[in-house]
Amino acid sequence: MSHPLLVKVMLRDVLRYKLRWTLGIAVLASAFAVVQLAYDNRQLTAQLDELKQQRDHLDIEWRHLRLEEGALAEHSRISRKATKQLGMVRPSRANQTLVEVR
Repeated sequence: MSHPLLVKVMLRDVLRYKLRWTLGIAVLASAFAVVQLAYDNRQLTAQLDELKQQRDHLDIEWRHLRLEEGALAEHSRISRKATKQLGMVRPSRANQTLVEVR
């Protein structure tokens, strides 16, 4: 058996069927690209779902903070806290001083 003869036959077949080889390699490359793109798509979809969950969580937190802000800014609540916690009272007429600005 002569190995150089086998190599020549193989090279001749490769050259003879180069269009088929090229198409076969292109099909394999295309298949690998499809698999990679499907994987990337799954990864991005999972990331998108996670980001949507974060957005929903932040939206709920924002709404709670807006409600809290409204409750804290309520005038009667502020007056009540000033009276109870700080001991503030409205001054009587005797305790008021009128200052004129010229």
